[in-house]
Amino acid sequence: MMPDPTVILTRPKAASDRVAAALGGIPTLISPVTEIVGTGHSVDLAQVAGVILTSANAVPFLPDLTGVPVYCVGARTAEASRGDVRLIAMDADDLITRIDATGPLLHAHGRETRGSIAKRLRSAGIETIYAVVYEQKPVNLTPEAQTCIEGDAPTILPIWSPRSAERIAEQIVKVGAGLHVITLSPAVADAWAKATGGASEICAQPTGDEMIARIVAAASR
Repeated sequence: MMPDPTVILTRPKAASDRVAAALGGIPTLISPVTEIVGTGHSVDLAQVAGVILTSANAVPFLPDLTGVPVYCVGARTAEASRGDVRLIAMDADDLITRIDATGPLLHAHGRETRGSIAKRLRSAGIETIYAVVYEQKPVNLTPEAQTCIEGDAPTILPIWSPRSAERIAEQIVKVGAGLHVITLSPAVADAWAKATGGASEICAQPTGDEMIARIVAAASR
């Protein structure tokens, strides 16, 4: 009889804890590859008409967003913002396509970001500035997590961002025979494939609920 798979969670600790709680008792091993820390950048919301959030990680490093128009990527980001949510987009491209706002807007994000949102919105005629309010400090996989990823025992590895895919790949010697990778989007899948040559199951929608459903389904096979 095959042992139950272990799910390796590599998001920052708080996010991994939320995922683990949502998995309903499926064995998990939490091993973040990033730690979220503030940059100390001061943000004055009085200077903008709304805030763009592409990650919930930005929220603790901003003033209170209650009543502030916010345009978010992802339902989790919208929930964490506690602002006046005007848009919940699937990804950066979806946000840029659907946003209906008058600037100036502020995109608050981490030091590593993708999508060039502020630049693209300015090109579309919406005044947008940006602020780097946090950074993702690299953290090493635990020896236990590395052994699972490289080994033959059934292991599920959900990957939420291209940079996480790259960081995990940098720390492993090989992709184990027992590893099943689930990526949040085609961009994440491409990063994993380029870094390791490995394939992955790709979420149909880049949402937390979709990722959780796919982890649960993979664990029950």
